[in-house]
Amino acid sequence: MSVDEVMKGHGFNFSASCAGKGSYTKWIKHRGKRAYIAVHDASGDGFPSTLEEPVRVAIHDLRSGDELEASRDIGSLSAFLASLDE
Repeated sequence: MSVDEVMKGHGFNFSASCAGKGSYTKWIKHRGKRAYIAVHDASGDGFPSTLEEPVRVAIHDLRSGDELEASRDIGSLSAFLASLDE
């Protein structure tokens, strides 16, 4: 399975900003607000291309795009996805 297929299986879609940054995103409710989770590669400028690479995960307000929680660095994309299943 490709990373894209795995991410879709967890409800994430690929998203690109007008600045050219790519990420996987998923809409959620966070403390009563509409929000989304953004998963980037470790640099924060692109999207992960393997399940083994480190990722940066942030939760943003859906309307403003402001971070609702500080970004977290996670050791691998697979570790982040496993944490969602817990």
